[in-house]
Amino acid sequence: MPEPTRGVGGGLYCRPIEADHGPRRRTGSTEAETKLTQNVLDEAAARTLLAELSAQLERAIEPAARLILVGIRRRGDVIAAEIGRHLEPARGPVPIGSLDITLYRDDFGQVGALPVVGTTEIPESIQDAHVVIVDDVLHTGRTIRAALNELSDFGRARCIQLCVLVDRGGRQLPIQPDYVGRVIDLGPDQDVAVRVADTDGAWGVDVVDVNGAAPEEEA
Repeated sequence: MPEPTRGVGGGLYCRPIEADHGPRRRTGSTEAETKLTQNVLDEAAARTLLAELSAQLERAIEPAARLILVGIRRRGDVIAAEIGRHLEPARGPVPIGSLDITLYRDDFGQVGALPVVGTTEIPESIQDAHVVIVDDVLHTGRTIRAALNELSDFGRARCIQLCVLVDRGGRQLPIQPDYVGRVIDLGPDQDVAVRVADTDGAWGVDVVDVNGAAPEEEA
């Protein structure tokens, strides 16, 4: 993990996003048997939704704001990069960062003796910046709280907002997205699988049945 960039002063969060993360269940995990039940968005529809989500940010965030997008690994960072490409014609290059929240999970002591810790990359100081956290699926809210805890090590942003491609409900903490692409209601044995081009070869959103496995991660 890089050395945090610290500053003096700063502003206030836009809203009291207090999020905690926890085990986020990723469908397709070796720990779970999954079965596709519905393709919600194919490649074309997913790309259209990304463009619409980017337009939400463009309309809401003032052009003069020093915007930084920070995606949560493993798919939020890819979505953040895609949103950044959509915003670039109007705003110029938007700094894109990524967070690995493993060390900030509230169940870190339960994830095994040798948890895999990825890389956190923050491209510039977040001091007084307008930061948008980007993730693929919002569920319990625990991942977002972990992300906020980690971001606080890098300085005090003027504003922190949350952008998610899919909100599947099931919150365990008082977390709500500022920007959301699609709300999907699921049954108790269903999950959402978001596919991104860099990781999965194509964009898409599926609903899957999950049978008898412990969650790997849960947003």
